[in-house]
Amino acid sequence: MDTESLTRKYYGYLKTLPNIKTFSIISSIESALIFLRSFQLTFDYLYSFIVYASLVFVIFKGKIKLSLFIIDLSGASYLILSVISIPTVFAFGFFMPLMAYILLGSYRELSSIFLSFMVSLSPILFYLRYVTIYTLYIFIIALIFHIYIYTVNRKGVKILGFKSVQVAIPFITAVTEKNKTPLENFLNFISTKTNLNILIYKLDEYLFTIPQIHFGIFDSVGSSRFVYEMENRIGKNIIVFHGPGSHELDLASSIEVNKVLNEIIKELPQNDWNKAKFYSITSEKIGNFEITSLEFDKFKISFLERPEFGIDDLPSSLWKYMLISNNYVIDCHNSFMVKEYTREEIESLKAFIMEQHGIKEEKRLFLGYSEGKLEGKCEGLCDNRIRVVTFSDGSRKISIIYLYANNSTAELNAALKNALKNVVDKVILVTPDDHSCTGISLGLTYSPAKLCDEIINKAVELVKASMSNMKEVKEIKYKLIKVKGVKIIGKMISIMLKALEDVGSYTSKTFWIPLISPYLLLIIILLLQNLVKL
Repeated sequence: MDTESLTRKYYGYLKTLPNIKTFSIISSIESALIFLRSFQLTFDYLYSFIVYASLVFVIFKGKIKLSLFIIDLSGASYLILSVISIPTVFAFGFFMPLMAYILLGSYRELSSIFLSFMVSLSPILFYLRYVTIYTLYIFIIALIFHIYIYTVNRKGVKILGFKSVQVAIPFITAVTEKNKTPLENFLNFISTKTNLNILIYKLDEYLFTIPQIHFGIFDSVGSSRFVYEMENRIGKNIIVFHGPGSHELDLASSIEVNKVLNEIIKELPQNDWNKAKFYSITSEKIGNFEITSLEFDKFKISFLERPEFGIDDLPSSLWKYMLISNNYVIDCHNSFMVKEYTREEIESLKAFIMEQHGIKEEKRLFLGYSEGKLEGKCEGLCDNRIRVVTFSDGSRKISIIYLYANNSTAELNAALKNALKNVVDKVILVTPDDHSCTGISLGLTYSPAKLCDEIINKAVELVKASMSNMKEVKEIKYKLIKVKGVKIIGKMISIMLKALEDVGSYTSKTFWIPLISPYLLLIIILLLQNLVKL
């Protein structure tokens, strides 16, 4: 199952609401109109709206934007009903299901229903002649909403063992309220303990690492900011690459991130590094994969690209073969996935990783490094830095262009290669599958780095700068750090994705049922009243 595209699909259902200023202007206009209209009707018309609006602010706990959103919708309906022959009090029930939906982010299901019920019922104090029919109207709306949420939760229990709301609400809260604690608590609860491997290799003062970690889930949740935390704690001379694995290798919380980093920091000064000799830079094509490798006598680093069909989250099972063979593959994440991996492709990768190479002639390795910042805003970047490492074995030069992004479009990748085709022998764009800028707002979904002139120009400048300061690497060392008992999401992510697919499909087709129930119910009430009159 394509975890990224499926997650991206359902993030796409979250839309950005207008800003508070827009809502405030609408509220001011509606309040003025309601005030003026109360002179024509009675001031009970104004008082009922004030009570309703005040209670909305109370139950939304200071969330001004959401409060104004509900109040503005209700106010518009209230004004419309005041000029037609339908009792205006019914307007306060129109958006009760929507209010209950939103309240699920802060309250349990029954509490959300009860609070939305009481707020919608409160204006009846000023419309006592409709107390029976309106109370029944609100009660039936609440009952329909409760039955609907029950059906959604039941599907979640069948698949996950948890109510759908128990899973969905922590995610929504993390996005809408910037509060990751409920989500990380939930992830800790469902997580699996495992032992993780962190490969670090050192070329003079430069450190490169391939951790057995996926940098997700989003924003600052789990290990989404692992790359940045590692740079902050260890130093700017480290580059963190993305190895095989998807969201099953997400760390459950920031506590686990600190646990891993603390272990790495403890191990770095130790004298148990393995020394190695450099052999060569090699390139080969295996199926749809283009592979560029730095070959050493005791280990191998291979950069994997899949330009024709895209590359995104190789199977985590490849770690088993990497650890046996000391051939570590880097998922360059530099071309947005358009076709899933075939079984044959993965089997060919396993064979490549396990392939044994004989003794070769030792060569000199040259390394040049440069970095810079973009001045403008290029779409898809989580950080405006660009880092470049250029390697040479004396006969070939390859440049690694490192962007802080969640993959790249094929257009950007191709443009970088074309711009530098006469400068170095090969250009490899690398992103760490950066999730730190995904899910940070209701409208911002997963977005790969897009073609941007400033990226191209800056990359050309930095590649040339890295070539100008190239030096021979005098010391090559590596070590494998094992971190025991780390909590990761593990296989539960597959079950969650199954739930996301099934429950998400069901809710995307049926969520409107509670939302239209107030209008259908009102039509039924009006028809019955007309029949009684007849």
